[in-house]
Amino acid sequence: MKTPLILVLSFASVLSAAEPKHVLFLAGTNSHAWGQHKHLAGSTLLCESLRETPGIEAEVVTAWPDAAALAKADTLVIYADGWQAHPANDKLAELEAFMNSGKGLVALHWATGIQAADPESKDQKEDPRRKQWRELMGADFEAYNAISNFWKADFAGPSEHPVSRGVKPFSLYDECYYHLRESSDAKVERVWKVHPPAETIEPGLSPYRGNDDARASVNDRKEEQYVAWTFQRPKGGRAFGFTGGHFLWSWAKDDARKLVLNGILWSAGGEVPAKGIESKTPDAKRLLTGLPEKNPGWTEAALQKALDQAAKGEVFPWLEFTDKPLPE
Repeated sequence: MKTPLILVLSFASVLSAAEPKHVLFLAGTNSHAWGQHKHLAGSTLLCESLRETPGIEAEVVTAWPDAAALAKADTLVIYADGWQAHPANDKLAELEAFMNSGKGLVALHWATGIQAADPESKDQKEDPRRKQWRELMGADFEAYNAISNFWKADFAGPSEHPVSRGVKPFSLYDECYYHLRESSDAKVERVWKVHPPAETIEPGLSPYRGNDDARASVNDRKEEQYVAWTFQRPKGGRAFGFTGGHFLWSWAKDDARKLVLNGILWSAGGEVPAKGIESKTPDAKRLLTGLPEKNPGWTEAALQKALDQAAKGEVFPWLEFTDKPLPE
């Protein structure tokens, strides 16, 4: 008796046979110190990682895309400085139309926060521009409400949401913002839940390091926070946000990178594979490629040693070496 021929189709072959998903990255101007807020290098790395999966097309632009580029895109990924420097500050109506047509929006790190119509206000909850942004993204890195500091964020394990498929427990030392302001339209789904240490909130009131409500939430009420989320927008489109990504070196963390790549594909309306999007781990040589600033004496060998240490879940103090060589 003959054994029936069973044709097993991989996720990649199914995806490539369908209409390709097109991901458009908008990389903002580089800022901050060595290896920090390097939006073009980070966007390029994530773009190349997505291209490893058949059926996903991706490209990077450094200026606001024109109508033709937006029409072609299934999702727009904004990796840029936020608040006063946010590239979408005067483009919210255009983004609303983009998402109303069923397309996705992703914001990474500081790009999770738009500029308020009244940036001097210490209470921006009802600010019209911030409310409009929350209706698009689901949550907002709001001045005088959210907290920004450097700490080790632990990912406990996958949730039921597709964007966490294949993501194993891990830790990431980064500037992961939390205590975000959420949309009143619909609830976000928290896919990376955290309990930040109390010392990440500084005394007094400041735009991003301290406020009474955050202290009460974290220190008194012990409320759960989050640093990555999804938002199924009631008026159409999907959004994914991740507040980490301050360091370029963070993208060498396989599970952090996978979570973000999964989120990008989900926002584009794609089906995230059971094991998540697989991509090559960028090594030190790859990460040092394309950095515009003068290297403060980092060697490939020393950076690889630090990356290997971070991959084990240890905290590597990147900030201590922004202007001097890494230990060999």
